Amino acid sequence: MHERRRRCGITRLPVILFCTLLLAGAGSRITFAESALLAPDKDSTLIENPTGALSNGSGPAFFAGRISSGSGSIRRALVEFDPSSLIPPGSTVTRAILTLNLSATNAGLIPIRLHRVLAQWGEGSSASSGGGGAQSTPGDSTWIHRFYADSFWNSAGGDFDRTPSGVALVDQIGSYSWGSTAEMVSDVQGWLDHPDTANGWILVGDESLPTTVKRFDSRESPDEASRPLLYVEFVPPCLPDPKGPGYWERQCLDLEADGIAAGLEPPEPEVAEPRFAEWVVPCANKMLADLVLPEVSACGALLSEPPRDCQARALSKLSVLVLNVCAARLQTSCPVEGGEGDCLSTNVGDLLQELSVLIRQGDCRRASGCAGVLD
Repeated sequence: MHERRRRCGITRLPVILFCTLLLAGAGSRITFAESALLAPDKDSTLIENPTGALSNGSGPAFFAGRISSGSGSIRRALVEFDPSSLIPPGSTVTRAILTLNLSATNAGLIPIRLHRVLAQWGEGSSASSGGGGAQSTPGDSTWIHRFYADSFWNSAGGDFDRTPSGVALVDQIGSYSWGSTAEMVSDVQGWLDHPDTANGWILVGDESLPTTVKRFDSRESPDEASRPLLYVEFVPPCLPDPKGPGYWERQCLDLEADGIAAGLEPPEPEVAEPRFAEWVVPCANKMLADLVLPEVSACGALLSEPPRDCQARALSKLSVLVLNVCAARLQTSCPVEGGEGDCLSTNVGDLLQELSVLIRQGDCRRASGCAGVLD
C-alpha cells in the first residue's frame, strides 16, 4: 500500500509524493518537510431536491452556492481524500492546503466554506456539466441520500460539522486555495489516524442570495491540471533501516557505464535498491542542491577517485545520509545524538542542514565527525 511513500519526485499517478526543503522562520533556517499531493478519491454535487432524484457524481465539475431564487436551487460540493493511502501511519500532519480551479461563475466575491463531513457517502455514475444535475444512479450521494437509493443523511443537505474548517473568498475564474488552518490539519490528521472517518469536506457557498453558485473542476475534468489537489506536509515516524557507504557505492556503480569494465560487479537483482535511478538518485541530487551544494552529485561524491581529501570524505558521508533519506531507509524525524565534532543537531533533518553548512564553510573535519553520529 505504501510502496511510493517518502519518495522524492513526481509521478503521473493519482497521488504524488515528494521530498523538499522549505525556508522557515525569520532566520531563513532550512528544514526538511516531507509532503504528499493527493487527488480526490471521489467528489460529487448535492443538488437540492426533496426526493433525491438528481445528482452529479461523475460530471466534470461540482458546484457550491445557489443557482436561482426558487426552490431546489442550492448546490453543495463534496470532495474526499484518503491520506492513509500514501502517508505512513504514525506521521504528524503539519500543513494542509486544498486547491480548486474555478471554471465558471456569474457572481462576484463569495465566501466558500469548507466543512468536515461526518458520514460516508457515494459517487455514482450520474453526470452533468451544468448545475442542473442528472438522474441519480445507484450509489450516488444526493440531497437526502448518502448512497442512493436506500441510505440517508441524518439531515437533508448532508451531515457535516457546522464549524467551518476553512474559508476562501472566491471571485472570478482561476485557482483558489483553502488553508492551511489548524482545523484542516486536524481533519487530515484524523483521517490519517482513523481512515474509516475520512469522509472529506463539503463546500458551502452563499445560500442566502440567488445566482451565487460557483463551478469548480472535479476529478473527472478533462483538463488534468485543473483537478482538485490536497497538499499535505507531515513528519513521518522514525523507522530506520539505513545502509552504509559500500551498499550505496554498489548501487551507483550499476549506473556507471565503466563499472563492469573496471572489474567491479554491479549489484545482484535481489540487493538492488528499488527505483534507484528513477527516484533515489534524482531526489538525492535535488536535496544536495537545496542544501546549497548544487555542484555535488550523490553518486559522484561516493565514486570519487582515492585518495580522498577531507572535503571529499565529508561530501561522501553527506551523500550516504541523503541517499538513505531519499530511499526511505532513514526519516528526517529520526533523532541523532551528539558525536565527535560538537554537533548541534537532534534529528536527521537538522543534521543534513548542519553538515551542508560545515562543508560550505570548509570545516570538513567537523562535518565528518557529525556525520559519524549515524555510523
